[in-house]
Amino acid sequence: MDDRTMPSTFADLIATRFLPRDLTRNDSHIVDQLIAERAAGLSSHPLWPLMRPLLYRFLHYSEAVRMADRIAPLSGRSVLDFVSDLLALDIQTSGVENVPATGGFIMACSHPTGIADAVAAFDVLKTTRSDISIFANRDALRVSPRLGEVLIPVEWREGEKTRAKSRVTLEMTARAFASERAILLFPSGRIACWNKDHVAERPWQTSLVSLAKRYSVPIVPVSITSRNSWWFYFVSPRSSELRDMTVFHELLNKKRKPFALNVGKPVQPDLLDGDAAEITRRLQHHTVNVLRDNPDAEFSPA
Repeated sequence: MDDRTMPSTFADLIATRFLPRDLTRNDSHIVDQLIAERAAGLSSHPLWPLMRPLLYRFLHYSEAVRMADRIAPLSGRSVLDFVSDLLALDIQTSGVENVPATGGFIMACSHPTGIADAVAAFDVLKTTRSDISIFANRDALRVSPRLGEVLIPVEWREGEKTRAKSRVTLEMTARAFASERAILLFPSGRIACWNKDHVAERPWQTSLVSLAKRYSVPIVPVSITSRNSWWFYFVSPRSSELRDMTVFHELLNKKRKPFALNVGKPVQPDLLDGDAAEITRRLQHHTVNVLRDNPDAEFSPA
């Protein structure tokens, strides 16, 4: 056997001989690319060839590949419908009548689990509106390019941000608001974490208030109640790479799981005057804490 074809380490040998081939090969599938980018440190570890197949099995790798292949050629709306049907979430709702039937608005949601939150919000929103745009991770377009029909892509990696990408985001944002679309946004931009005995929403960004005031549209606050696996909460404070690798796992393990969505009354832009940071903090408190227990509550800026 030529040296170039021999396993380079004992871990390579074990992974190649005793684990399924489709979990040990190193190809350029988009799922592999996304995992590699999120696990740069782990993938350079000498034991990575051994750890990878075990992690892949646990993290629904094969199912994620099948899903990615299935949605790659679909239209943007068809992708959303496909994932919605795949998960078949058990959604309990309150206040759906607060979703405006016409005109632009921002649906601002809490973010307890990840991608599944967007699916749950989409399931609720589509009963009233068909013209939906979603602020989402730019990587989604790498999985299914036509998601650009329904997503406003945001680059999450600091090292990958460019003026060109920012310009695209700004242009698509302006286009969506000009078309008076129903726009879905997760103001925290990050998945909630576990804090002692409960799921804790991360701080919201002031861009929510800035966008609502700039385009003079109401904010429809939505409290989403659900949770991720104990595995996610265990690894999150210990390894950001392991946490980020769970993105597909924490989507696919939500099949038929319960989600509670309380849709609050629209907050008109004239209630957003004042310090943006303070208004944002109050909006977060209203959405995450007040609406969860009292869906009929109205937002008070003071």
